[in-house]
Amino acid sequence: MKLRNRKHLVVTDTEYGAVLLDTKSGEYWQLNPPGAVIVRTLLDGEGPDEAIRRVTGSFEVESDRAAADVHALIEAMRSAGVVEK
Repeated sequence: MKLRNRKHLVVTDTEYGAVLLDTKSGEYWQLNPPGAVIVRTLLDGEGPDEAIRRVTGSFEVESDRAAADVHALIEAMRSAGVVEK
């Protein structure tokens, strides 16, 4: 499974992680640093397994916790309509 950026979604890195802005609706979401890594990985066309690998490689987090966070963020992004499958 890969996710891709909708045309009107802008991702901007901040010193606290990243912000996703839906330029069509005006809605935005703030992401902490691990969340930013997850979103960037998925929107770059990689799957959840790569996102888990990058999170565990960049932060002190167990694989099980990283996997749960990745899948929770994917579901939240789908529910919010931020990404397309």
